[in-house]
Amino acid sequence: MLSMQPSRWRAIADKYVADIQSGRLGPGDRLPSDAALAEICGVSRVTAHKALAELRRLGLVTRNGRNGTSVSAQERQSTGRVALVLDQVALQRDFPRTDLLAGIHEGLGQFGNLLWCDSERDPERERNFLQRMPKETDGILCWPTGHAKSNVVLNDLTKRRVPLVLLDRVPKDVQAHAVVSDSSGATHHAMSHLIERGHRRIGLLSFDKPNVSTVQERVGGYAQVMEENGLPTNGLYRRFPASLEFGDSEFFSQAVYDAVFTLVKSSEPATALFCIQDMFCAAAMDAVMRIGLSIPEDLEIVAFNDWPLHMLLRPWQVHRIYTRATDIGRIAAKVLLSQIGGEWTEPSVHRVPADFVLADAGINPPSPDLSYR
Repeated sequence: MLSMQPSRWRAIADKYVADIQSGRLGPGDRLPSDAALAEICGVSRVTAHKALAELRRLGLVTRNGRNGTSVSAQERQSTGRVALVLDQVALQRDFPRTDLLAGIHEGLGQFGNLLWCDSERDPERERNFLQRMPKETDGILCWPTGHAKSNVVLNDLTKRRVPLVLLDRVPKDVQAHAVVSDSSGATHHAMSHLIERGHRRIGLLSFDKPNVSTVQERVGGYAQVMEENGLPTNGLYRRFPASLEFGDSEFFSQAVYDAVFTLVKSSEPATALFCIQDMFCAAAMDAVMRIGLSIPEDLEIVAFNDWPLHMLLRPWQVHRIYTRATDIGRIAAKVLLSQIGGEWTEPSVHRVPADFVLADAGINPPSPDLSYR
């Protein structure tokens, strides 16, 4: 009876074909010599030689004399698609923001279609998208989760020079092109305004997200400005578990109420709050009203404003940091197109200024002359 098992040389060749097509081996990566491959796979040198010869026949590798065999540059046909890998899609919170999408489409121009990939906050799902998209699209725009397993893939994509641009956050230890809002600069500007207004005890409401660069920049900016002005932070920083962001909304609201009550009713009360995102701002505004105080007369609030304004109670009462999502999307798309066109530069982070809108300045999107510099 004939065996249906593939020959040894064919099995070895198929393994390297899969590695090259998946990107685990990229252009220029060297393969073992005949002798080394024979020893690694436990086969004869003749079998190893035949496997490498098959890879050369397929055009996947090139023999470079004494330099051995290396993976050839692979020509790819354009798919006409760009992947948008998102940590989540939350349309009730306008995420991804419509102005971000408008900027991306403006930046892409007539190039291709945008393929949405919702990771649903699942690192394994995100990693799967990141591994698949280089084969299914011409480039990737990614709003990353920041999970360690996905970060390994992001670094691998950069190493292989897969067109990739990160949006609004740069995970720790990841080297990739990114276009982000200048969270640090915006925080400094807003905090300095509160201090100029005479505030000395400013509370901070934040999630504990050590792997999210935007959160770290906002928290770090708060701490730096307070330290530079000789102001205390002890007892004023309220950090919440990241799991509360998508947990029971009533529990979250109560947790924020308890934090705000403690801050404003202590023997040395906070007179202002800095909220790193709208979720805290909305809950804090509700808490202040329940306590019986007025905004901004009794308590001034600054918040990063990414939600639609109608989701905030009386948005004109709070100072808002309005990120320029349209600019982020447009710039990111153009950076990606340059990579798709073969223009490769070392990974860098492009920071887009935000706009600081004072309370009572109106509820329309800010004009450019309100931005910090």
